[in-house]
Amino acid sequence: MRRITSVVVKILFEFCRFLIPEKYYDDIYNHEFLNFKQTKKLKLREMIWCFTHGFLPYEYVWYDLAHNDYRSFMPARNNYQKRSLNGSFNAILANKFLFEKHMKTVISGIDKLHIVESIGFIEKGYLQPLHKDIIKGSFSSLLPFFEKNNLVLKPISGDGGVGVLLIKKEGDYFLFDNKKIDWNEFVAFLESLDDYLIQEKIVQQGFSNELYTGSVNTMRIATMIDPVTQQPFIAYAVHRFGSGQSGNIDNISRGGIAVMIDLYDGKLSEGRFFSPEGKKENYQLHPLSLKPICSEKIPDWEDLTNRITEMAKRMPYLKYVGWDIILSNDELFVLEGNVSPHLDLVQMFKPIKDFGPAWNFFKYYKYI
Repeated sequence: MRRITSVVVKILFEFCRFLIPEKYYDDIYNHEFLNFKQTKKLKLREMIWCFTHGFLPYEYVWYDLAHNDYRSFMPARNNYQKRSLNGSFNAILANKFLFEKHMKTVISGIDKLHIVESIGFIEKGYLQPLHKDIIKGSFSSLLPFFEKNNLVLKPISGDGGVGVLLIKKEGDYFLFDNKKIDWNEFVAFLESLDDYLIQEKIVQQGFSNELYTGSVNTMRIATMIDPVTQQPFIAYAVHRFGSGQSGNIDNISRGGIAVMIDLYDGKLSEGRFFSPEGKKENYQLHPLSLKPICSEKIPDWEDLTNRITEMAKRMPYLKYVGWDIILSNDELFVLEGNVSPHLDLVQMFKPIKDFGPAWNFFKYYKYI
């Protein structure tokens, strides 16, 4: 039955290119809209309303659009249709390998701001070195790194945590994705990969780690270049924390917890989780660590945002980016930059219209 449904979705997806007006079409939006898992709680008339107004079915529930004014929110389709805003410079963000090389040069000299660098990459099952201690073609050269840290494998392209694996070594075995395998099996797995980066796991310390130690907890901080003044500003900021459901990652799509950051003073809101089906949970304390979330303040927030703004200032060609950043003590590590980042992390708390400078940016570039 599931396979039949999948086939039907693919057929509908292809026909959408020819059956609907151009203003209603976007390949990413239509694909997500036709994901039947997100439609269980909506009636047909609500589904039709979502499609005509550009919202995804789960957004209707998350944003409570049955009661809130939809005109204060950014629909997913509008956002996706503008993902070419950065033009050819989107290539910097789309390829994590190029991103590392570019960002390392850009942020040079900004105090306590770093790029997460890879130690190697796998190309058609072959190990290519990016670190002096990695030997070309020799997966055995990874073993000394396991003695001091876990390793992370991530696709060179893609986002949302899809395909990312945390690899642990325990004795003679390797653990990942709920599997326990020996060395030979691990090498065979690595040889099956293509276009994957290998990184050492960041050992997070300080504020963000103290709230929950089970995952690396990242901030999504968006920067925009004001179209009038040409000066960078921070549009919105969210902190993500892992949970029992998300495991060792903090992605909201995997069950992580989102927390709004007050742009003025770095104060955290309550934590919030939404399932794609609309189940909502609010947290004053982290559900596992029981550490307070709501009203806690990120230390030295002003200094932190100054560093990020300086980074954006050096790249005026990237007009809008959602940065994924690790805070460890007072150091910042840039993981990646996202093109037209989805606004559900923000709008599950309040509409984007409440963020005046961001709303003006979107109006200027005709997102809305």
